[in-house]
Amino acid sequence: MTIRVASHQDIDELYGLWRELMDEHQAYHPVFGYHPAAEFQLKRMLRHRVAEKNTRVFVAQGRYRILGLLVASYQMGNPGMHFFRRGYIAETVVRQAYRRHGLGRALFQAALAWLSSQGADHLELQVAAANPAALHFWESLGFTPTTVHLMRPLSTPGTE
Repeated sequence: MTIRVASHQDIDELYGLWRELMDEHQAYHPVFGYHPAAEFQLKRMLRHRVAEKNTRVFVAQGRYRILGLLVASYQMGNPGMHFFRRGYIAETVVRQAYRRHGLGRALFQAALAWLSSQGADHLELQVAAANPAALHFWESLGFTPTTVHLMRPLSTPGTE
């Protein structure tokens, strides 16, 4: 297994992994729902992320397929704050059969190295509140809660 940066040739596999993540998370909250018929738009979002200057999509490459992914972005905030050079970790997933083998940590280490080289002075991420395994994973890497992210739907999915 190797960690590398994703390319446009990986979009189909990235999309499959992204769907695996969202499918698992739909049990946690409706905010993770997506339209399966919107494959084109969702792949376009992934293509955009792969191409973004301040974003890296790291993948754990197995012998025959991608086993995990982690999206990391570098963002400048307000320099009047103590911490304003933010490294943000977004979607992170390892295929179910390969969890607890160090792939998530390896993806994180690659993201940490890149974000540090960009000048990040802190890292942020969001975790589904109903996902204790993910909370434990990120806390084991030194993350601590700072805020509570709340969401209130204003419509029922599929009715707009």
